[in-house]
Amino acid sequence: MPQLLKHIDAIAREKDRDVLFVHFENYEHENADAESYHLRQNLMEWLEQRQINFAPCMGIEQPGVIESYSGDLYIDVPFDEAHPVYQMVSEHLEDAEGEMKIPGVLFFVLSLETALEIEADREEFLNLNQAHDDDDEFSGRVN
Repeated sequence: MPQLLKHIDAIAREKDRDVLFVHFENYEHENADAESYHLRQNLMEWLEQRQINFAPCMGIEQPGVIESYSGDLYIDVPFDEAHPVYQMVSEHLEDAEGEMKIPGVLFFVLSLETALEIEADREEFLNLNQAHDDDDEFSGRVN
């Protein structure tokens, strides 16, 4: 069934804060035998058991690029090292040096500042393309 998934940068702008997300290397959405599929399922179960909200999300939006879902998960926890739920998630995914504990699972934070810059770049890209399209309107005449 088709789903409309938000890009992680759109979620940051919507929440008006830095956001956390997890990426699974070599994720195969339809392949229940793939290791990445099981890693994702295990993490979702772990989050559910602790009543930590999460949602599927797309990566960072790139204007003019259509991509398929790569298994990314937005984790609805503030990026705050003093927040107990953030600490729990971080300790589950990272060691004391910030290295990933689970091979193939990458834990990221996207800052609101970066999300706003991405939006500004996207707007600039769309405006440039619109201006270019307006210049190239077909007049109906063939020279």
